[in-house]
Amino acid sequence: MRFFLLSVLLSSVCLSVVLCADDTTTITTEASSTTVSTTVAVNTTTTADVTTTTPATTSTTTTPATTSTTTTPATTSTTTTPATTTIPASTTTTTTPSPDVPVLKFRIPKNENETACLRAQMTLQFAIKYTAEVNGTKTNETVNVELKELAGYEGECQNSYETLTVDFKAGWSLEFNYTLESNSYFELNSLNFKYVVDAATFPNVTESELGPKSVMLQNQSFFSANKGNSYKCYSETNITLSDNVVMEISKYQAQSFLDSKNSGFDTAIECSADTTGTSKLVPIIVGASLAALVIMVLVAYIIGRRKHRPGYQQV
Repeated sequence: MRFFLLSVLLSSVCLSVVLCADDTTTITTEASSTTVSTTVAVNTTTTADVTTTTPATTSTTTTPATTSTTTTPATTSTTTTPATTTIPASTTTTTTPSPDVPVLKFRIPKNENETACLRAQMTLQFAIKYTAEVNGTKTNETVNVELKELAGYEGECQNSYETLTVDFKAGWSLEFNYTLESNSYFELNSLNFKYVVDAATFPNVTESELGPKSVMLQNQSFFSANKGNSYKCYSETNITLSDNVVMEISKYQAQSFLDSKNSGFDTAIECSADTTGTSKLVPIIVGASLAALVIMVLVAYIIGRRKHRPGYQQV
């Protein structure tokens, strides 16, 4: 029985080997035939290409390399040097900004040995409209006058009012009038501005507008503060004196009706324009502090839970 099984197994193995051999032979013959046919086709096509089309010679005659060397973009890029053509450094140096308007300081009376009744400091500029005429054509123009130098100043102190008169140049002056209200707070009550329209300050001005001018603003309540305090407004404040004159005052601090202040100013009452920037920062700072506090509490809570977490016990 074992011999029979062994013979059957051997016969099946031989049969499979024979079949495999037959299959391989057929595959090799088909492969050989196909390879021969394909090689022939390739040979014929290659010979046809070689004999008929000779683009290689033409391609060698047309040498694009030489054309590429003739056009040298590197040389063109070096010839156009934008660094030399655009020189922003020269423009910035030529357009140097004008110096800041100086801060004018005043003390009434001027004598340092006497007790001061009024102190003030400020910068002053004026925007003045006028009519210009060129070749018979009239236009509305505006000149900005910056008061950088003083010709002098004077003042007067009384129980209920104080004055400060500032002289800038010939025919130019500005008078401040402060009043004490209910013996509790002071305010800038009126302004009187005098100026002279001339051809040097007002280019191409019409002849009808030449000469001295005067504008006055009365019954006002500017820059009020409690007595014993000063009023400070470093931000720019525009005061319309008339239809043609606007006064720009900045870096202003003044204190009138002083009692016994030998130097400097008392505690300042700041204008809203100066406190706007700080009022915006306060909520930001508070919010950032609260957020940092919350993060610190959360971190401490997480660390505390990890430290007190019970470990696994052995059974």
